[in-house]
Amino acid sequence: MLYCGNSGKPLCYPLDMFDSSALAAPVIPSPESVTELLVRHGYRSTAPRRAVVADVLARSRPFTAEEVVVSLRTRAPEIGRATVYRTLELLASVDVLSRVLRSDGHPAYIAGTPGHRHHLVCSDCGEAVTFSACPVDDLIRDLSRDTQFRIQGHMLEVFGLCPACQPGVPSGG
Repeated sequence: MLYCGNSGKPLCYPLDMFDSSALAAPVIPSPESVTELLVRHGYRSTAPRRAVVADVLARSRPFTAEEVVVSLRTRAPEIGRATVYRTLELLASVDVLSRVLRSDGHPAYIAGTPGHRHHLVCSDCGEAVTFSACPVDDLIRDLSRDTQFRIQGHMLEVFGLCPACQPGVPSGG
């Protein structure tokens, strides 16, 4: 099995590590639990950081840093762009956020369950479904063997149309 960097974690966690199915809605942590996590990692719990945490955890779809900046501008104009960007990177580093690519190729974030995960993203509305099944383990092993690369990780985003955005599909009801 290949491992992610020096973490000792496998590149893709086996499905039996999760209580839920391979396709699941992300379990979003509470703002309080994220603040506690940051403090355990040695970061201060500041009012601007808590405002950014609350904003991103309230989002159910992938979002950009600029969307958070605009959202907070009306409610907390004292929070600067740099604080938002630094906090998002910090949240990604402690595995509260995942970096994803939108169908247009632009980077975004999504909050979710800690651990290795991939995303199915609607090309129209941006709805995202998290899944933990990893279809690339064999490919990673082969690439590592064939190229002598020490592979440290990977990302997988799958794009398509969710049921609500498919033409001719009635919305639930």
